[in-house]
Amino acid sequence: MNNRIPKNKKYFFNFIEEAILNPKYSNYIGGRIEIWDDDHPYSIEEIRFFTKKLNEWKKFRDKWDFKEVNDAQIKKIKNVVKEKYYDVK
Repeated sequence: MNNRIPKNKKYFFNFIEEAILNPKYSNYIGGRIEIWDDDHPYSIEEIRFFTKKLNEWKKFRDKWDFKEVNDAQIKKIKNVVKEKYYDVK
C-alpha cells in the first residue's frame, strides 16, 4: 500500500473508463480507479484495470463506485483488480 495513505482514514473510489483505440482489444474495457479523500483537490492514487470480463467488471464497478472505503478495503480492492481485472501480459 502507498505510504501516503494513513490508517483509519476514509476514502472513496471513482471509476474512470478510458477509450480503447486498438481494434485488437475492442472487446475490452480499461481505465483507472481513482482514490480520493476530502483533504486533496485531486485523486491521491489510482489503480489501473484492463479486462474483457465486461459483465463481471460492471457488477464490480457498480458495487464500489463512489463508495466510502478504508485503507484495508483499498488494499483488498488493489489485489482483486490485479488478480481478476488486469489482463496485461
